[in-house]
Amino acid sequence: MKNKSIVTLALSVLGVFTVFAQDINPNYVPTNLRESFELHYPKASNVEWELDGQSYKVEFDNNRLEHEIWYAMDGKATRAEHEITAADLPQAITSIIASNYAGYKVDSVEKTTVNGSTTYDVELDKGWNDEMDVVFNESGKVLSEMID
Repeated sequence: MKNKSIVTLALSVLGVFTVFAQDINPNYVPTNLRESFELHYPKASNVEWELDGQSYKVEFDNNRLEHEIWYAMDGKATRAEHEITAADLPQAITSIIASNYAGYKVDSVEKTTVNGSTTYDVELDKGWNDEMDVVFNESGKVLSEMID
């Protein structure tokens, strides 16, 4: 009886997660979204579409960097996340990293834009075991800092 309850709970949780983000066939994505995406990212590879609540989400690679874009039902992009290189960080952020995080090296960067506001999630490494995750706004202000 106990095992049945655990299995039922696990299936229920799995069902809840599949409702929130379901992979969909690109042919079921509205034509205007698909065409707009293909126009802006003609060299995209590994393209996967999902229905994420009330939004369409597309995950893809472009120039060997991962991207995710959320589109509202009307076709407007509402959120975009993509990897960038440390060299692509704004100068204000690289200056703050150099002065406030001496000895740390940039491991990875994810740029997120939501409704015109951009943040940079920077993973910093120092040696083998010292890692930090720091979120900056465009002007270099630290919005959050977490030791991994």
